[in-house]
Amino acid sequence: MGEVIQFNQYRTGLETVTNDRIALSKNDVHKVEHIRDSIETALEKVAKLENMPLTVAMAAGRYAAMRMFKLQGRAETMAFMDQCVVTAELCDDLMQHLDEDA
Repeated sequence: MGEVIQFNQYRTGLETVTNDRIALSKNDVHKVEHIRDSIETALEKVAKLENMPLTVAMAAGRYAAMRMFKLQGRAETMAFMDQCVVTAELCDDLMQHLDEDA
């Protein structure tokens, strides 16, 4: 969760969509990390407070998917969501491996 993912430029206002990465300054990286961490913390709090983690996850996922689709299109949104699932699977595998080693 600590890695900053650099999104492609938004499609609006561009003549062509490229796969070039946007170079972020250290301040921008810090800002992105802060926003991400704040949102994740708020979602975790609501999920625990309401005791409805799936509902919170689905609401956040719905918002993310719909907003990203508008900003970046279907392919990039689907690729991002897929990469999130792959990352979660890798984390689960690592945790299981660490538990076996303990």
